[in-house]
Order: sequence, then structure tokens, then C-alpha cells
Amino acid sequence: MDKNTATHYNDFGYIHSENFFSDKELQQIEVIINKFHENWLKENEKDYQSGLINSHSLTSSKFISPEERLEIFKFIAQDKISKIIQAIIPEKAIFLNTQLFFDPFNKNQTNYWHRDIQYTGMSIDEQKEKIKTQNVLHFRIPLQPELGIELIPTTHKTWDVKEEEETRLSLNGRKPSDSLHRGKTISLHRGDLLVFSANMIHRGLYGNDRFTFDIIFCDDTPEFKKFIDFKNHPTQEELKSLNSELF
Repeated sequence: MDKNTATHYNDFGYIHSENFFSDKELQQIEVIINKFHENWLKENEKDYQSGLINSHSLTSSKFISPEERLEIFKFIAQDKISKIIQAIIPEKAIFLNTQLFFDPFNKNQTNYWHRDIQYTGMSIDEQKEKIKTQNVLHFRIPLQPELGIELIPTTHKTWDVKEEEETRLSLNGRKPSDSLHRGKTISLHRGDLLVFSANMIHRGLYGNDRFTFDIIFCDDTPEFKKFIDFKNHPTQEELKSLNSELF
């Protein structure tokens, strides 16, 4: 990863790399992900029909075998992913979890602007301070072409302008699905990688049968470790096959 790419992340809060993964690389995990998703949909049909648009914790799921779990860990631990993380968070980062994002069951369901930090229970004042120092990274890997994501560049370190805060928090008649003037849409194709800060204002764009695998990393600090379910992390035996400091 070159210095200019890391600088772009630091300045704007995201990196979009086209054709980052070969089709062969994606095929290695795609069968596992599809298997997980099919079983997850069967078991969570009511929740999906009620509005869920993502699942999580593939690496602790009963739907995949130990061998398949190790394949996912190997994908996560690959060198070109590690190099990006080290450039963005040189102090040290740690794997947090995996997620899958898909379209809602109800095609009329609206998407919503948010910062992930708004769901932590922190006050607004605490959130304003924490985004300046804390890092949570999404590595978004689309498995097919999709409308992508809309985000507000620079808001990984800066707070909302009035229109954005009112929209995100449903204030003064605005709704989280309303358009924002500073929104930047990034369309994604199979093979692309989008790295973005979970702290920034963003929203997923529904439609086109999106199906996206996210790997999430965070600062390796006690404050974040309390949110980690270590069942999602490799065992000591599995670590011998990975040669990675991300777990």
C-alpha cells in the first residue's frame, strides 16, 4: 500500500480500490459465505422479514465447519489486507467481527444515515471526542455489482453539520433516509475493496441484490476488547496456521 493511499484515508475516511481481489480469491470464500447465508435465512426468516439487513459472526457460526472457518481466517489474515491496516492504524489493530450485508425483504424499506458509534450508548459530547482518537474499520468486499455506499468524506474525524445531524437523528422533521448535500456515492463491483471508518456518516444503498462481506477491525485496546466475542477469533491451534497479529 502506498503512502498516498494511506493519506487519502487519513484525510477523507475511506479508500476505494477497484479490482483488489481476483475472482479466484473470492471463490475460495464465496461457497462458505453462501452456505452460511442460506442457513442463516432459514433460521432467521421472521427477523429478516421484519427488517434485518445484515448478519454477523460467521467465524463462530454452527453453519460452517472448522475447515471452512479456518479458510475465512486465512482470507482475513492475508498480507495485502494486513498492509492496509498497518498503514492506517500503525499503533496496532485487532480483528473485531465479520458481517454480511444484503437487501431488505421489504423492497420499500428505506436506508438510513448513521455513525456506528451512535449505537454505543455514549453521549453526543463523548462521541464527538471519541471519533478523533478511536478507529473502527470496515473492509467491504462486494460479491456482486451493487449500488454501493454513500458517505460523507472527512466525518470520520469531524462532526455533522446541522443538516446531517438533524437527518441522522430524526430531528426537526427530517428522516434518516433523506438526501444530504455532502453525500458521496461509491458504486461497488465484484473484486473491489472499500475500506471506510465506521465512525463516519454513511448509509448502505439497497437494491441490485447487494451481497457484501465485511471484515471489521478496531484498535487493540482494552476499551474495544470488551466488545469482542472471542469465539469469533482463532484458537491457539488455528493461529499456528495463520501467522498474523490481527487476532
